[in-house]
Amino acid sequence: MTRIHSLGYVGFQSPNVDEWPRFATDVFGLECSREDSGAVRIRWDDRMYRMRIEPGDEDRLLHLGWETSDRLDFAAVKEDLRARGVEVVDEPAELADARQVTALASFTDPFGVRQELFYGPGHLDRTFRGQRATSSFITGDQGLGHAVLIVPDLEIASRFYQDTLGFKCSDVVDVGMGPMAFLRCNPRHHSLAIWAIPGSLGLNHVMVESTDIDDVGRAYDLALQSDYEISASLGRHAGDEQLSFYTRTPSGFDLEFGADSLVIDDDDAWSMRRIDRRWGNRSEIWGHQFRPLPPQSSVYPYPAEVPA
Repeated sequence: MTRIHSLGYVGFQSPNVDEWPRFATDVFGLECSREDSGAVRIRWDDRMYRMRIEPGDEDRLLHLGWETSDRLDFAAVKEDLRARGVEVVDEPAELADARQVTALASFTDPFGVRQELFYGPGHLDRTFRGQRATSSFITGDQGLGHAVLIVPDLEIASRFYQDTLGFKCSDVVDVGMGPMAFLRCNPRHHSLAIWAIPGSLGLNHVMVESTDIDDVGRAYDLALQSDYEISASLGRHAGDEQLSFYTRTPSGFDLEFGADSLVIDDDDAWSMRRIDRRWGNRSEIWGHQFRPLPPQSSVYPYPAEVPA
């Protein structure tokens, strides 16, 4: 498996950054802080931040931050990417310091989505304080949770994230909404899912996982009582087995909030599974009734011709 071990952070821009503190804290019990620039940093463990939303004219994913264990793994991943023809930029110390990591490099996927590689993140031991009563969140060696990218072509995306980056495929799901591949780089069922919707690119959702199913129920009650839109009702997925619900964030993408997700303890013993509507499979064990909301502003048109 890849020397990339987890999804460390997500960077996003949005004109609605001011709405994030209420959304993240009141409903989900996360922790927010403001930068002088107006950006909002969101935490759900002792890292300096797990998601950063900065002011911008449109809702758009800025980068995904992938973590390596140390200097040697960081160097090895860069060397391997360059050997495979990927242009890797060693970012200046000033940018690494802004991200609050020891060292930082960057590259892009075939569709231009910026990927950041780092090691040595800042850590504030035993300082996370959710801004309402919650238990804790599953992070550590499983990273922040997962992200789902809308991509225009699954085969091209799979070649990059699996063949080039070295992620392993846990499941492929095709139940009529476009095929999805669920990719892992640690025991979490997936740190990244790629969802093929021709002509589209962007961030579909970010998942945060609680250690306590009751926290999910409490957050669901609060979301129902709020003015935020529920994108999908409480339910349990057939793939990662997570019990969760989805809420539309102030920035157009969804936040999936869940618990009790599948962990792949023995990587060598796992075989990729296919969940396919043609064979009578369903993507949900129960629930997750998706509402017909307006299109996500975090997903935007991509040229019809994708790179070979």
